[in-house]
Amino acid sequence: MPSRRQVLAGAGLGAVALGVAAAEGGLGGSEPYYDGQDEPDTRWWPQPGFDRLGSCYNPRPVGPREAVTERWAIEIPGPSTRPVVVDGRAYLPTASALLAVDAATGEELWRTDGGDAPMWPRSVVVHDETVYVTQVREPHLLALDPATGDSQWTFSGAGHGLYPLLVDPDRPTLFTGDGEGAVYALDPATGERRWRAEVFGAVSALAGGIPELVVGTEAGEVYGLSYDDGRGRWRQDIPGPVSALATPNGRGAFVSTFGGPTMELDAGRGGAPVWSADVWAADSFVVAGRNLFATGHRLVDLDVRGGDKQWTGGETTQCGPAAAADTVYAASESHVTGYGIRGGVGVGGLRAGARRWSHPVEGRPEQGLVVADGAVFVLTEGGNGERSMAYALAEA
Repeated sequence: MPSRRQVLAGAGLGAVALGVAAAEGGLGGSEPYYDGQDEPDTRWWPQPGFDRLGSCYNPRPVGPREAVTERWAIEIPGPSTRPVVVDGRAYLPTASALLAVDAATGEELWRTDGGDAPMWPRSVVVHDETVYVTQVREPHLLALDPATGDSQWTFSGAGHGLYPLLVDPDRPTLFTGDGEGAVYALDPATGERRWRAEVFGAVSALAGGIPELVVGTEAGEVYGLSYDDGRGRWRQDIPGPVSALATPNGRGAFVSTFGGPTMELDAGRGGAPVWSADVWAADSFVVAGRNLFATGHRLVDLDVRGGDKQWTGGETTQCGPAAAADTVYAASESHVTGYGIRGGVGVGGLRAGARRWSHPVEGRPEQGLVVADGAVFVLTEGGNGERSMAYALAEA
């Protein structure tokens, strides 16, 4: 059996071979290769973008496909960022605390809060039997025991809080950034700072590119930074704050701004745009083979080779999508819906049978969906008499 360290590393590398697919996924090709694993376990979702590339795509069939039922539903204080699921535990970032619950039952296992003030977690990652969480207040980064929530070490940057968080399990290195434009590379075992780099604008997104770390900012800048020392390799201005970032194609990055456009940048040409499409992605993309899904106002499938629209699904809220095998999951103001990745039957944007199931939830889905351990996990924001909730939706 693979070790817990190996499994998490495999999840971090799982989407490197996004041109292939799971045997049951229907995307064609062979099984993806996971370095160091004969039988990789990818039931988990260990960081916000699933892997270091930000693909939000698990090539294995680990989510509900045909119909769903509520495995559990619990009330929460309100969502603050995307949850993660590892080793039978779901880590739910809420306005006042990080909650660890049993992924099978929803039973609370532990919580860590901000004491006298709300915690407001900004990003959560699990790697090598440690939970990492960033927050605005000091200390800005906490390393916690996954079984108890006890603190192992802390780190604070120079700015007002730390925002996105990314682990590269290969190196291994923990990357984070703050609201003052500082990017940090840390030793995940100790929190020791390896390097610090400056970018323009608050750091809003991180993704592990090939061969550099890709950083997006609220000032509309995208950078390629050296993994070794943080030195800049390339820089590209884009027309707005970075709202989504992914790097699965090995050439550069897919990036979206709030309200659009969505673009592909070519790292080999200094981050120059390759194509641009008049759609936008909230929180994250899904990148699965030739499919690039965005959920600004509707679920839109773009062809990664040129940005052409392949098909369009239903209306969506600003909640990042997720996908596993041949199913992509998106959320509207009141429902979570599963679609076939290929968009059902039809030609071009005219499709039938794309939607496989749709399930109502209380409150508005926010922050991003997660598919792991046989279920779709979603956090909602209440209001107007509705509660904020956390759900695990499993195959009926």
